[in-house]
This record gives sequence, C-alpha cells and structure tokens, in this order.
Amino acid sequence: MLFNSYVFLFIFLPVTWILFRLACAKRVLDVALAMLMVASLVFYSYWNPPFVFLILFSILFNYSCGRLIEKASGRYRSLWLYGGVAVNLLLIAYFKYANFMMSNISWFFGWEWTARDIFLPLGISFFTFQQIAYLIDCAKGLAKEHAFTHYALFVTFFPQLIAGPIVRYEEIMPQFARLRTFAMNYRNVAMGLALLSLGLFKKVVIADTLSPWVAAAFDTHDPLTFFEAWGGVLSYTFQIYFDFSGYSDMALGLGRLFNIDLPINFNSPYKALSISDFWRRWHMTLSSFLRDYLYIPLGGNRQGKIRRNVNLMTTMLLGGLWHGASWNFVVWGGLHGVFLVINHAYRKLLSALNITPPRILLPVHWGITFISVVCAWVFFRSTSFARSWEILYGMFGGNGAVLPPNWVPFSWLRGVLTSFGVEIAQAPTWSLTGGKNQILLLAACTLAVVCLPNSYEWACNRFKRDHFTATWAVFIGGALAISLCFLNRVSEFLYFQF
Repeated sequence: MLFNSYVFLFIFLPVTWILFRLACAKRVLDVALAMLMVASLVFYSYWNPPFVFLILFSILFNYSCGRLIEKASGRYRSLWLYGGVAVNLLLIAYFKYANFMMSNISWFFGWEWTARDIFLPLGISFFTFQQIAYLIDCAKGLAKEHAFTHYALFVTFFPQLIAGPIVRYEEIMPQFARLRTFAMNYRNVAMGLALLSLGLFKKVVIADTLSPWVAAAFDTHDPLTFFEAWGGVLSYTFQIYFDFSGYSDMALGLGRLFNIDLPINFNSPYKALSISDFWRRWHMTLSSFLRDYLYIPLGGNRQGKIRRNVNLMTTMLLGGLWHGASWNFVVWGGLHGVFLVINHAYRKLLSALNITPPRILLPVHWGITFISVVCAWVFFRSTSFARSWEILYGMFGGNGAVLPPNWVPFSWLRGVLTSFGVEIAQAPTWSLTGGKNQILLLAACTLAVVCLPNSYEWACNRFKRDHFTATWAVFIGGALAISLCFLNRVSEFLYFQF
C-alpha cells in the first residue's frame, strides 16, 4: 500500500487512526497497540499477501532469538547472536542477492545460468537491518524484556516499515509504554497532518513531475550532449531528493498522528559542505547503522590512517550493495568511499598546517560536494555501466554542447549562447522535451534545497512555538489540495526498490 494512494489516505489511515483513538479512549492500551500491529500487517500484506508470512517468521524468529540471547551468557550468548544474525543475512541474501551472486559466479567460471524468478519482498532490507541491530543490542544488554506485541509493532509499525527510517530498540520501544502516547495530542495531530501534506506534495507534484525527464535520459541508448546529460542527471538528483524527502516527511507525520516520534532520516543533504556532512544528512539512520554496527566494529579510526581508510571503503561498498544487487550500486558506494577518504585527508592536511578555511571558500566546498554527489548518482540510477559512462561522457562535453530550441526561451539569449560556442539545434532531435518547464523547475529545486529549511525543522519551529498562523494553515491546505489532484499518476517511492 502506497502513502500516495486513495486507499491509504481515505480508507486505511482514517480507519486505523479512529480505531486507535477509540481503544485509547476506552483505556485498553494493549488493545490499542495490538490493533496498530494488526493494521500494520494489513498495510504490508496489501501489496503481496503471501509475504506477510515471511515478516511474521522474521518477527517470531528474532524475538525468540533475542530472548535466548538475553538469558544466555558467555559463549552461548555469542552463539545465539551469530546464529541469529546469520539467519537474517541468509534471508536477505536469498531474496535480494541470490541471482546476483549466482550470475557473477557463473560468469567467472564460464557456466550457464538462468536467473530464477525470485520476488523481492517489500522492505526486507529495512526490517532485516532493524532486527539485526536489535539482536546486537540484546547481546549488549540494551534491549530489556518486553511483550511480544510491542516487539512486533516495533518491527511492523507501518510509517517506517517499507522504506525506513531504520529504527532502534531504544528509540521506539519505550514510547509504547509511556502514557502520553495514548493521550489525544492536538498539536501532534496538526504537525502530523502538516508533514504528511508537505511530504505528499514533494512526492507527487515535484518528484513525479521530474520522473519522465529522468527516464528520457537514463532509459535510452541515445548519446546525450552536454546540456541533455546535465538536464537528465540533475532531474534525477532532485527526483530522488524530493522522493526520499517526501517519504521521510510523511513517515514522521504519520508517526506523530499516533504520538510516536520516529528518528529524523533526512536533513537537507544538498546543503552539505563536505561529503562527510552529506552522510550526516542523507539517510541518517542507515548512516548511523553502518557506523555503529559495521565501521566501528571493524576498528573505525582507532588503528591508524590506512586501516581507517580500509574500514571506510569497506563500509561504503557494503552500504552501496545494501541498496541493490548490482555492481552499479557497489561502484556508487565505492565512489562515496573514495570521496570520504579524500575528505579526511583534506581535513588532516588543514589541521596539520593549522589552517582554517575562510568563509569565502564555503561556496567552493558546497559546489565540489554537490557535483561529486551528482556524478555519483549517475551510477546509482543507470541500469548498466555502459550507460553510466555514456552519460558521464556527455556531461563532460564529449558529445558537444547543443541546446534544443525549446530550451532557449528568448531570441537574444540564443545570440549570446552562440557567441560562446553553444550550438542551438534547429529542431528537437532528442528525447528530453521538458523545455522551459524543465529549466524553471530545476532552477526552483536548486534554490529550494539550498535555501529553504527542511520540513521537520520548519514544523518544529512553527508548532512548538505556537507560530502556526492561519496563513500557514492555508498554505498547507493548498499543498494538500494540489497533491490530491496529482494522485491519478500513482508511482512507487524510489526507496521501495531497496
């Protein structure tokens, strides 16, 4: 079930919320949580009902394993921990990576291999990582004994089930036991609806508008000139930003409707002044998971510069592979690993020379970071290495700089561009046909991601300080009304694929 669908917005969400509030009003708090758990399972099974048995098995197995870890000691605790983690990894390895691994093994040995028809369960990357973290926390004594219903809801809570955030035990489980979770909080309801409306607008109005321009650049074999390539890649850069930002806002808003504070997962990453800063802002819960459960256990930065760089590269390569069973994702993760190594070396050099960069260089830092991220997105979105290199070749002028006529809105501007060696085509000869609308939307997106506050920051400032005026109410209502007009072009969130 998609957040951006009529059945979710007008049937599932209001019915679930009303039933939850009725149970809370009757003071049957365990029933309220159980009802929310059942609703979350219905939400998950709507897309493909048989896979509800997979997530139920995962929940039962990990809950039982967690209890055994909690009660065991010494090597038996380690045995249950490693066994539990191994089962989770085998589960995700089969559904997500079996064909990828076998195709590569077959290629290496020269065997024939026909890919099996393995259907990827929604959200398996998220709820598997979430439960691996839970088992590790059990071994550390951080996850105390709790009711099965609470644990099942911790895993299945529908706002974060499909595409994150990756929540941890200490962030969510205590909220199921606090009384204010079950109280009627009108401020949370208002804030939740505002975030839901803004997230929906980002997804269906902005991200989905950019989608066909992205497909026109990436899902073709035609060579792209300089402007065509940059138009397509920037369209994807902003599509994935507003798609993921929209989902994150909607998840936070839906959590607020039920008085649950989900962790922030997205904090204006295109404002980052370094690649390290970018990863503190983009998919924040995945970044913290990889840091705490992979990078630090590998040794982090405690064993010298070379080992730190190896740990960084290992973490980012596996982080790339987490996103999908493709070498393109591995290369994308590897590029970010290289960027992080360079960033650490640059900071170390400045520290050794006792140099503090002047503020006038901040735009340069931002530009280098942004362009690096944009170039890496080419591998993330492309379906093959060949297409990735073709697009990068076009981005760096390999196919010339030709503007279609519908991209140049004024005749005087054509003369200026021609004087600088830019060719203006006599007729549209390529597939990106956004024209003036694409130019204006890309420019507006650039200003928005750099200058505007993120939605959660804005909502907190407005609602916690009672600055939410009638003007803002009209603005949010208008965003929601416009979004509802776009619901006829239903599309999945991009992170549903991962």
